[in-house]
Amino acid sequence: MSTFNDSWKEVMEGKTKFIIYQDAERIYDASVFYNPKMTINRDFTLLFLTVIAEDPSHPITIVDPLAGTGVRSFRILVELPTEKIDKIIIGDKNPKAVEIIQKNISDLCLEKKSETKRSDAYNTISSLIEKKEKIDVIDIDPFGSPISFLEVSVRALMRFEGYLLITATDLQVLCGKHSDACMRIYNALPTRHFLCHEVALRILIYNLLVSAGRLGVAIEPTFCYHHEHFLRVKVKITESKEKANEQHKKIGFVYFCTECSFYKIQQIEKSDVSVHCPVCMKKLEKAGPLWLGELYNKKIINKMFDVLDDLDLPTKKQVSQILTQVSEEEDPQPFFYFIPFVLRLLQKGGVSIKQIIEQLKSNNFKASRTIFNPEGIKTNASYVELVEIINKF
Repeated sequence: MSTFNDSWKEVMEGKTKFIIYQDAERIYDASVFYNPKMTINRDFTLLFLTVIAEDPSHPITIVDPLAGTGVRSFRILVELPTEKIDKIIIGDKNPKAVEIIQKNISDLCLEKKSETKRSDAYNTISSLIEKKEKIDVIDIDPFGSPISFLEVSVRALMRFEGYLLITATDLQVLCGKHSDACMRIYNALPTRHFLCHEVALRILIYNLLVSAGRLGVAIEPTFCYHHEHFLRVKVKITESKEKANEQHKKIGFVYFCTECSFYKIQQIEKSDVSVHCPVCMKKLEKAGPLWLGELYNKKIINKMFDVLDDLDLPTKKQVSQILTQVSEEEDPQPFFYFIPFVLRLLQKGGVSIKQIIEQLKSNNFKASRTIFNPEGIKTNASYVELVEIINKF
C-alpha cells in the first residue's frame, strides 16, 4: 500500500529541499526516520567528498547502501558540483524507504546520476563485487553498529583503492555501559572512564583493520572523530599485504589509572605492563585491543579547511571548530591525560589547561588539547615530566 498521503513533510537541509514521511511523533519510532542531529555528519561528508573528488575528469561513484530517507545522497547530488559525481547507488531494504527515495529522486530530477536499489546493504555491496563495478566511496551509516558491513565493503573497494566512510551510533556498547556486548560484537574491552570516546573510536578502527588485514589490505585513517552520540571513521583503502602486516604492529592496549589519569600503551604481542599504577598504586584498567596509530591525514584536513568557505553548510561553524581542534591536535600521539585528576593528585588549583600546554611547549614537549575531552591534554611528555611542569606553577 502506498505511503503517499497527508503525512508528508517538506524539509530543508543545506541547499537541499526534500520530503520525509511522518508516521510517528518520535523520529526513532518512525518507519523511516530523518535525524536532523546528524546534519553535521552529512556536512563533513560533503566537505570530504569535495576534497577527494579533485579531478573532474574522474568523477566518483558512491554507494549509500543504508540510505533511509536518502538525505545524504540527495545533498551530495544537489550540493556538490555535478562534474564531481558519476553516480550514486542508493539502497535500503525497507520498501517505504525506497518509495521515499524514489519520490525525492523524481521531484529533484536526480535520475540521471542515481540508481535506487531495494536490497539489504550486504547484498547491495556484494552484487557490485560480482559485477566488478568501479566503486570509489562506500558510506556505511547504520542505526547502531556497522561491524557486519566492514569486510564486504573493503572487498568492494580494494580493487580501485577507494574510501570507506563508517558511522557507529552504538556508543553505549563501545563506551562500556554494555561491556559484554562490546566483547561479543567488537572483541574488545571498552571503558566508561575519561578515555571512553577515544578508546571507542580506536576499537572501531581496530575492527576495520582486522577485516581489511584478512584481505591483504591496509587502511589509512584520513579523518576519524567523535561527536556527541556518534563515531565517524573515514579511511583510504590500499591493497598491500606488506603495509597491512606493518599496520598490525599498531594494534595494542591502553592501561590507565582512573584515579590520577596515568596511562601507558602496549603493543598487542607484549605483556610487560604492571597491573598497578606507578603513581598512586591503584589497579590499572585495561582497554582494547585497539588502534594505536594516526587518526587524521593532516593534508586532507588542510584541504577541507581550504574549501570550507565554498560550501553552504548549515553546521559550518561547528565544522570549522572541529577542524581547528583536529589540525592543532598532536597526532599520532594516542590518548591524553585528564588534567582535573592530575591537579587533584598534586593539590594544585588555579592552573589552566592553556598554561600547562604553553609550559610544556616551552620545555620542548609536544602538547595540545584533544577533541575527545575539553579537560584533556595530549602530549609526548611522560607523567613524571607533566607533574614536574605543573609543580612549577
